[in-house]
Amino acid sequence: MINDLIKCMLNYAFNNNIGFELVNLEPDMQSFTIKSSNLIIINLNWHNRKELPFQIAHEISHIMNNDNLILYKAKSCKYKLSYEHNADLMALNILIPVYLDQVEYTTNNIYPLMEQLAIPKVLINESKEIAYKYIQKDC
Repeated sequence: MINDLIKCMLNYAFNNNIGFELVNLEPDMQSFTIKSSNLIIINLNWHNRKELPFQIAHEISHIMNNDNLILYKAKSCKYKLSYEHNADLMALNILIPVYLDQVEYTTNNIYPLMEQLAIPKVLINESKEIAYKYIQKDC
């Protein structure tokens, strides 16, 4: 399932004119964006492979959100937090519908979905809101 989601996220990038490089770096080296080249660099050797689909969607989101990486690197963490949160929100909007299109998921409990997609727990409310648009709730 993870490999299928990785492929779907890479296809999403390609379909949105975002290039990608798949590399094997140290397991703790994060994936990143080179906005000036419309390129995401994905570390396939990341220590938790289950997190890769969300990471890919997150990096795609930085480009689609047109994040200003000069402000991102500024000393004020205000910009960084804002850019990261907005990239997380867009990543959820990209990944969750793709995932739910591939699986039958009808529970009212968002935790299994978040666990399967390695979505950070801090995004529970946003994940619920997005997922519930697509999930058929149990009666």
